[in-house]
Amino acid sequence: MAENGTDLGRLAGKVAVVTGAAAGIGRATAELFLREGAQVVAADVNEPGLLRLREELFAVGGELETVAGDVSLDADAQRMIQTAGERFGRLDVLVANAGIIPLLRVTDATATDWDHVMAIDGRGMFLTCKYAIEAMLATGGGSIVCLSSISGVAGQKSQATYGPAKFVATGLTKHLAVEWADRGIRVNAVAPGTIRTERVKALPDEPGGPEYLAAIEQMHPMGRIGEPAEVAAAILFLASDEASFVTGAVLPVDGGYLAQ
Repeated sequence: MAENGTDLGRLAGKVAVVTGAAAGIGRATAELFLREGAQVVAADVNEPGLLRLREELFAVGGELETVAGDVSLDADAQRMIQTAGERFGRLDVLVANAGIIPLLRVTDATATDWDHVMAIDGRGMFLTCKYAIEAMLATGGGSIVCLSSISGVAGQKSQATYGPAKFVATGLTKHLAVEWADRGIRVNAVAPGTIRTERVKALPDEPGGPEYLAAIEQMHPMGRIGEPAEVAAAILFLASDEASFVTGAVLPVDGGYLAQ
């Protein structure tokens, strides 16, 4: 039930899987989905974080299941999706959010760094989308929202591994949208600017982090970075039936960054 206690919410009757749900945008999305009536499977490699999530969202109400696992592992990605069917009987929405954000120039990055970010941000998104689509085909369709980034649309400094991985997210979104549109499956993405996630909050403690954060804030025309709840609101729209004629879109949530 929605917070006002009168309407059923924009995701009433929907079952959703949210990866990377223990913190940041994923956590904000899981909370918003619960408030909007969805039954939610929250997945993350961070099991203690999932336990905290369950405790913190208890007051929100609704039905929440948690799954600890690594999206880059085939069996774990499959288990995240299967849990939705086993626990709630179907899957209507996937939010493919799990990812890591290393800040590396190409001269500092190693092949191991490249493989690590591509495994999680690229392979992990591919696997969760693959198994979600298989589940949705069995029930007549659904909606997938992938997490891309401004780094998946335009170039940025210090993003030699992360940026290309987010171009994978953008490309996967567009190709899957075309491939499955006639089967009732919509695939869209959000492209956040810099968002005040736990990862960004830690930047002031990293070498070069304070300077990077100050510079990136000024690169957003609104003069600030975003909040996880602002991205979650965009994800909710794309996931909901309100976006029934929207597929293949990459929606910037970036304070005007990509408009420049």
